[in-house]
Amino acid sequence: MVAGVSGETPCPRCAAGSRFLLRPRDRMGEVLAAVRVCRSRACGVGFTVPPPSGTAAAPAVMPGREVEDRLAARVVAAGLRRFIGRLPARGLVVDAGAGSGLRARVLAEHGFRVVAVEPDPVEEARAHAMMAALPPGAVEVVRAGVSDLPAVLAGRRADGVLLWHVLEHLHDIDAGLGSIASVLAPGGLLQVAVPNRASAEAQAFGPRWHGWEPARHRWHLDGESLRIVLGAAGLAVQDLGTRGGWGYPSGLAFSVAPDLDPQVNPRRALAGRALAAALVPVAAAARLAGRGGQLVATARSVPG
Repeated sequence: MVAGVSGETPCPRCAAGSRFLLRPRDRMGEVLAAVRVCRSRACGVGFTVPPPSGTAAAPAVMPGREVEDRLAARVVAAGLRRFIGRLPARGLVVDAGAGSGLRARVLAEHGFRVVAVEPDPVEEARAHAMMAALPPGAVEVVRAGVSDLPAVLAGRRADGVLLWHVLEHLHDIDAGLGSIASVLAPGGLLQVAVPNRASAEAQAFGPRWHGWEPARHRWHLDGESLRIVLGAAGLAVQDLGTRGGWGYPSGLAFSVAPDLDPQVNPRRALAGRALAAALVPVAAAARLAGRGGQLVATARSVPG
């Protein structure tokens, strides 16, 4: 019998047996014969076997011109509008896994006190550069991981935490969410985004779906399994939905044409953006049907 295909591979989260889902392809569409994605029969969480080996963060594509910068900031602000509207004015917000820092900058521009936490040194440097136009100290950029949040905040309690395409990378999903829950103020808000394993594009492209990314993604979630892991951390889900259209067409675009992904082939970034723009109506239709490529959940810390 083949482990994983027969269900012999135990879930690394709950230790239950698993069901084989597929053998994913890498970012360039190459078949990975030794890698598979399985799904726990108990908690429903999907996982990569063998686990990713700690590959560096995928580089964020930073806007190169003023017009692009403003457009990117507006898209980010639109995506965070509901999150921002639920936070107290001048509240403390943590962007965990901040990447190049664009979300953290947008939060600071909306008047929040922001701590941007990023473990990758290249991305941390980009985040520092992203804050150059802000007043000194508007955003505290720290090279650290999710597990380091209690030490980084040093007793401070966050009114909100962003976990934007980070959860799927964590070695221990429960420990990571536990660290976040420990730094949230009572009633504090977490917004988390992950690739949607149950999306229309995942179903359509199968092993070629961009969201599998087996070299970096340890976990593969759908709506039900995301609710389970958030609930296990003592976080009460307020709403959970999918995203597409202008908010997230890139996963669809780079499933169609992996070689246009600017994170893989920067020289073809313009063509990649053009394809993503052309596919916005398709991504939007999937979102309206509840099958968008990205899951976004908002949850509150339950007072103890």
